[in-house]
Amino acid sequence: MSHAPDWILNAACATIALRYVEGNLPIQAYANKMAKPFSETYSDCSPEKLHSAAEAMLFFLAEIEEENTITYCNAFIYNSIMLDRTGKPRKMKGLFFDPLAPVKQGTSSKAVLLAFRAFVFRLRNDSSLAEPFGWSLDKVPELKWLNSVLNVEVGFSDAI
Repeated sequence: MSHAPDWILNAACATIALRYVEGNLPIQAYANKMAKPFSETYSDCSPEKLHSAAEAMLFFLAEIEEENTITYCNAFIYNSIMLDRTGKPRKMKGLFFDPLAPVKQGTSSKAVLLAFRAFVFRLRNDSSLAEPFGWSLDKVPELKWLNSVLNVEVGFSDAI
């Protein structure tokens, strides 16, 4: 089976949460719309999985009474995409390397939430993890497809 890499799921769920907070559509609309192109490449990107992880992220921030949802989501998206688990820059190029290639091991929505929770507490203690001013995913040419999926146009009818 072809599963989405954990960093792609992390970025997707944080983007869904972020767009829900910034927008005026149900969270399900964002999850449904993003799940469609993801499911063409990855077998484990169902709308339910994306929705539950994004919703759990928002519940967690509400639980700890954090008001900087946009800051935490943007920083998590940046760190998930640009840095690997060790904090080193993610490898984006290689002769026989595709950073978007499916992986064998799947990532659960609970694992996405745990990664987000850990990141929030790390960011509270280390402001250097914040998203750099002016960074956006469209400045990473190797991830043009991911950028198009995360910034897809979403309408109210996508919630159905």
